[in-house]
Amino acid sequence: MSRALHVIIFASLLCVSAVASSKPHGNKTTCQEYTKGLTFNDTQAIGTWHLLHYSTEKSNGSGDPHCVEFTPVGEQERKELAERIDKYVENMKWESLTLKMQIPCSGMGSNRTRDYYLERLEGDGSYRTLQMPSPAAKLDLAEFHRYPMRLKIIEGHYLGMMDCHEKFVFLLGKQPPNGSELDDRLKKMIEIYWPDEN
Repeated sequence: MSRALHVIIFASLLCVSAVASSKPHGNKTTCQEYTKGLTFNDTQAIGTWHLLHYSTEKSNGSGDPHCVEFTPVGEQERKELAERIDKYVENMKWESLTLKMQIPCSGMGSNRTRDYYLERLEGDGSYRTLQMPSPAAKLDLAEFHRYPMRLKIIEGHYLGMMDCHEKFVFLLGKQPPNGSELDDRLKKMIEIYWPDEN
């Protein structure tokens, strides 16, 4: 069965309310189960990833050229962030802030991006996001949103990302979708992780 790539607005996906799951083998996957028993290293996420597919219970689809970029957070950047916003962020373990996520990626040439810092909670791909408010925002506790998120490598080539707050599941790859039919390997993988879409 051929599957067309559908256009979505990736930059807004993390803030749209919807209920979703990856539904492996027909069962709903919770945030805790998504990476349970796996090992994930921050360096596995570093780089630019392109949206190939996403799933929600209300809709399913694939993506056009939307991407996310992960970069490591160094000691100096952590220190500067802590000095600037520590009093506005509760229960932050600054030493565990290891990744920065930018949507869309810098290669898209967008003048409007969403920036998130990821606080590593466990070595299984469990993180908590720290969404940075716009530079013009007045800083207070309400401006810094923190939600659980999970990352895992799928079949050694793809990045699975679960937004545990909005309940989106994303499938990302190193190459952008080219608008043609998905290759057989990717189709089979989607059939396993999103069986209800067939």
